[in-house]
Amino acid sequence: MAASSLNRTIEGHTLFSEHLKEDRLVKVYLPPNYDRTRKYPILYCHDGNEFFTHGRIATIATHMIEKELIAPMLIAGIAVSPQHRTDDYSLDGARNEEYVRFVGEQCIPFVESCYPIATEARYMAGISLGAVVTLILHARNPEYFSHLMLFSTALRKPVLSWLKEAPLSTKVKAYMLIGTEEDRAQTPIGVFDFLHPNEEGRYLLRDKGIETTFVESPGSHIWGFWQKHLPHGFLWLQS
Repeated sequence: MAASSLNRTIEGHTLFSEHLKEDRLVKVYLPPNYDRTRKYPILYCHDGNEFFTHGRIATIATHMIEKELIAPMLIAGIAVSPQHRTDDYSLDGARNEEYVRFVGEQCIPFVESCYPIATEARYMAGISLGAVVTLILHARNPEYFSHLMLFSTALRKPVLSWLKEAPLSTKVKAYMLIGTEEDRAQTPIGVFDFLHPNEEGRYLLRDKGIETTFVESPGSHIWGFWQKHLPHGFLWLQS
């Protein structure tokens, strides 16, 4: 399944997860003038459909590539299971182990069997709990990713405690974005302070020797805020 515009293509793949025992849609964005004979960086995103719809990530990437602000790259959006998002993404989620194995053992190998990938430029992005599972995937597969984009990471106390001991690679680079209004972040499961734990989290990453870019900007826990900062994230990825 492919959706095309004049300058880009988004291809859809439905994978049956052996670990989750369900289908998952993976959408892959191909940049303008995509050439199967060259290798491309790739950004994997949790909440994949939302990155394409609410985040407008394909539109933003196409604009920046056409303006030669960034080099061409692929984007793979891994669809979320809405009823199991917390189970899949959270550190103590009932299906976190299965989701992490699905992404690392099935999804990434499938995508990279279909497209020419520069594996030294493999990136991952997540928002809120999606940023938590991004960190978990890196800890499980420290050789996989060179850059992590962490938007409004849900760094509750158990995650901060885990992060202190997590075996993260010092070769990875991290980009952390948090809104100044996220000390009272509205989420489907309650109101949380994400601002101050993220301020603490940046130091935990830096103490581990991880090069961390920390951006604190006016904004709240909504897609409009994250979409606004995606161009900055893209520039950081390729800086």
